[in-house]
Amino acid sequence: MQFSHVSATQGQWIIDSCATADPLTVVAQVPVGYERYARILHPAYDENDRPVRWGTVATSRGHILTAADLFETVAGWDAQGNPATDDAWEETDLPVDELPAEQWQALVQQLRAVNAQEKFVVGLWGGYAFIEGGERIQIENEPDPKLSDEENQAAHLAALAEAQLPAFSLEVLATPALELGGGYRNYRLFEVDGEFLAQPLWATTVDGPQRQRPALAFPEDRSWMLSTEPYDDCTLIGGPAELIEAILHDPALEAIEVGQFTRIGHSN
Repeated sequence: MQFSHVSATQGQWIIDSCATADPLTVVAQVPVGYERYARILHPAYDENDRPVRWGTVATSRGHILTAADLFETVAGWDAQGNPATDDAWEETDLPVDELPAEQWQALVQQLRAVNAQEKFVVGLWGGYAFIEGGERIQIENEPDPKLSDEENQAAHLAALAEAQLPAFSLEVLATPALELGGGYRNYRLFEVDGEFLAQPLWATTVDGPQRQRPALAFPEDRSWMLSTEPYDDCTLIGGPAELIEAILHDPALEAIEVGQFTRIGHSN
């Protein structure tokens, strides 16, 4: 597996296409002009940490799932995640903010099937603490009873200093990120092969392997593009009809077709 840093200019086409779009529409994230678009819904989890599909929640309440629904609408919750109706779904929490690893790999299998060349550009969300290191990263060390308080303190400071080192080089960190405008929408871009796309490993830190799924991805020919906004409950993708059709019918994924101008969160 391999990945290499590339300039944010490789994502300028996204900025050019999406900058003037209604911020609530699909094409504010994924450029206009693809044949078809889909919304891949991230599962929620029940009290036993088992994944729960949106369709399951909707069926339990007699709700008809639409392309524009937020999970809160499907579950009968208010904006704060509290029950807003008598039949509100109360056995789960909000969906995770990225696809689980096995679902991500199923999606990547579909993406790789339509691209003969295994070369992709991906965006890693810039908000992960391990990227730049620093004071956001804290650790706890169990004191060694064989050492003095001063020696334990010195050992802790040494381990903390190592843990707070940035995972990426100063050259990468000094290069401007791709800024898509508004809040947290900044991304470090990398060129990756298909194997890395399926099983990303950005770094190994004191918190273990950093395997966050890319927030943006597109092939060299830009024949498709996917986007997962920070803290969002779904992944949006635009591409050729056959790719979207395959995603919609993949049993490992829960996907619903959307239009270019579908306004997420504004269902009837």
